[in-house]
Amino acid sequence: MKTKKLLTASLLLNFILITLIIAFAIIYRDKILQRFVSIKGNPTIVMYGNSLTAQGKWVELLGRTDVMNNGLPGLCTYHFLQLIESHVIDLKPEICFLEGGINDITVGVSQEKIQANFQSLLEIMIRNNIKPVVTLTPFEQNDPISRAEVIALNRFLVDYCQKHSITYIDLNARISDPTGLRSEFAVDKTHLNERAYQIWGEEISRVLRESKL
Repeated sequence: MKTKKLLTASLLLNFILITLIIAFAIIYRDKILQRFVSIKGNPTIVMYGNSLTAQGKWVELLGRTDVMNNGLPGLCTYHFLQLIESHVIDLKPEICFLEGGINDITVGVSQEKIQANFQSLLEIMIRNNIKPVVTLTPFEQNDPISRAEVIALNRFLVDYCQKHSITYIDLNARISDPTGLRSEFAVDKTHLNERAYQIWGEEISRVLRESKL
């Protein structure tokens, strides 16, 4: 009887342990796979941007394990320029999805400077044979001043991309309305929820298919 109880307890503990391991793997799947991509090196895809990029579960969203999430929460385009060598160029990806600008706008960086930084970032990628794809800056919720700045920045980005045959993604067309980021796609004034990331992932997957990557 004692042996039977010990066996039952052991089986129960093993079951609990296996369940916890599976749950951990599911919850942290993207981070675990990101670690493997980092160790392996030379990802095909690099995601480069602010917290909006950093919070994306790109391995899961894109269904592939050759994508490196190098999002930099809280940083501006100036910081992206300072870190682009280590976070993009040295990794030698085939394609880099670039997103940013809202932090610059929040802290009052001028349009002239933000636009110059974006231009430099794109020129550096092209010079290093990396295909850039720009995600136009998403609107914030119910902030007319921010919205006007985002419109001005995105007009520049669209014009620049069209003149230089650079692909861009317009998330605002799908997740925003005339007041800004729609509430059903937001977790707060600025950041996106899972529904918005699903749409973003669909747009990226479309670009990858068109690029045969």
